Amino acid sequence: MKIAFPTDEHYPFQDERARSIALDIVRDFNPDVLISGSDGIDFYALSKFSKDPKRISSLQEDIDAWKVGQKEWKDAAPEATRIFLKGNHEDRLRKWLWAHPEAHSLDALKLSNLLGLDELGINYQDNGDSEWCNWELPIGNTLVVRHGELVRKGSGMSARAELDKERFSISVLTGHTHRGGSIFARTRLGVVQGHECFCLCGLEPEYVRHPDWQQGIVLAEVHEGSLTVEPIPFSNLRSIKHAIWRGKEYRS
Repeated sequence: MKIAFPTDEHYPFQDERARSIALDIVRDFNPDVLISGSDGIDFYALSKFSKDPKRISSLQEDIDAWKVGQKEWKDAAPEATRIFLKGNHEDRLRKWLWAHPEAHSLDALKLSNLLGLDELGINYQDNGDSEWCNWELPIGNTLVVRHGELVRKGSGMSARAELDKERFSISVLTGHTHRGGSIFARTRLGVVQGHECFCLCGLEPEYVRHPDWQQGIVLAEVHEGSLTVEPIPFSNLRSIKHAIWRGKEYRS
């Protein structure tokens, strides 16, 4: 099974040049599974934090732009099964509805309906007992892909925290930190891996100056219980954003 994990686009704060490179890599990789969500949309207007007044009325525009982006991912990997993983920013909708219980029963405001996941061909089941549950995707006993919720200082340390949460029993791909980082541990059952999977949003958000974030994408292959993971960081070469994967250069 080949898995591509583009994470943390944060529409409307996505970086289109980074996305262009990631789309080209996914097109060449031809994954069996393509992850969607994982803070794909920011839900900026629903944030409890202070907001730019000019942005808070644009939620429908943000959703519409995210849908266009999802069609681009489908075009890049038309045969892939697409799985939606909820991130903490998508969970802002639930928190807003819980703060406004009078609107909670509206089917139109359910996350899958609001984002049009069925129409986009994206699998989403709000059921923790399901193999395709909304918070994480387990791949047998080898790997679990999740947005993640743990943040530690330093590259790879959040991946280590996610491994520790699993008692080092399974390998983990995680988003959330907007960083790349990898860690490996030998256990009695073999080597487990933890990988932080970069981001595809802009690197200069309005709420923090020069954060230690890195753009990129992570690819993984699972075969008979063996796992190979390829972290692909993106760099800036003068005014060009670029990456190299399997001997091919990608530019935007």
